[in-house]
Amino acid sequence: AARRLSRPACARLVTAIKQVLTAAIAAGGSSLRDYVHSSGELGYFQLQTRVYDRDGMPCRTCATPIRRIVQGQRASFYCPGCQR
Repeated sequence: AARRLSRPACARLVTAIKQVLTAAIAAGGSSLRDYVHSSGELGYFQLQTRVYDRDGMPCRTCATPIRRIVQGQRASFYCPGCQR
């Protein structure tokens, strides 16, 4: 699928990735399960995720059920309706 991305689509993807990373850093990262910062504080970015850990639940944008796949022993979640 990556080979089918146009240059403009790649540029939009890069912009979106930078925006998400900036927002995640500003929110202190994600505290999933038992992760905390060295200061003992939690990160709060996980409250903003759209699909993480929502397998089978409806997408908040299009109501398509969220899917979970495992890649290299790591779970990934996506909306097959929005993320083609």
